[in-house]
Amino acid sequence: MSLWQRPNGPASIAASPSNQSGLNQQAVLASIVPGTLVLTGTVETVVPHPQNPAIPYICAVAPNEGNEAVPFDVVASGYVTTTVAGTVTLKIYSGTSFTVANDKLLGASAAVTQNNASAPFEIHLHLLYDSVSGQLTGYVEGLVNNTLITKAAISNVISGVKDTSNPVVNLLLSATSSAAAGATPTTVVIKNFTAG
Repeated sequence: MSLWQRPNGPASIAASPSNQSGLNQQAVLASIVPGTLVLTGTVETVVPHPQNPAIPYICAVAPNEGNEAVPFDVVASGYVTTTVAGTVTLKIYSGTSFTVANDKLLGASAAVTQNNASAPFEIHLHLLYDSVSGQLTGYVEGLVNNTLITKAAISNVISGVKDTSNPVVNLLLSATSSAAAGATPTTVVIKNFTAG
C-alpha cells in the first residue's frame, strides 16, 4: 500500500525516549491542574501546587513581546464546595509566597454566601503592561456561586515590570471561608489557571 492510499497519512511511531513526541503525533504537555485547597479553618490560605504542596500554585506570565502594551487575560476557574453555611472569598495576588502579606493583591470576590453546596467560580483579570513605564495595570471581574464580582480596577498597580524578565509576573490564588472547620471543610478546586 502506498502512502497515498492510507486515509490518515503514515502510521504513528512511538517516541523514544518517552518524554519526546513520536513521529506523526501531536505533542501534549503534562497537565498539572486541578489544584485543590481544603480549608479546615477561617484563615486566608494560598492554593498549593498540585504536584508539590510545599510551594504555591503559581500562574507565571511568560515574557512575550506580543504582550508588550497589548491587553491579555488571566483566568482562574473551578468550583467551591462547602459543607456548612458560610461565605467564601477568592483573591488573586502578584507574588510567590504562602504569606499573602508579602504579595500584592490584584483582585478579589466579595464574601459570597455558599450554603452547604457546590458552585462554580471564575475570576478574570484583564491586564496590560509596558516595559517603558514598568507598570502592570488592569481590571478584575468574575462570578462566584452566581454572584458577580463587580468589575473594578486591580487593587494594586505592579511596578518594575519588564518584558525581558522571566517571568514577567507571578500570580497566585487564595481562598477564605467564614465557617470552615476540621469537621466541616470547604474545598476549592482549580480547573483552570492560565494567562494568555
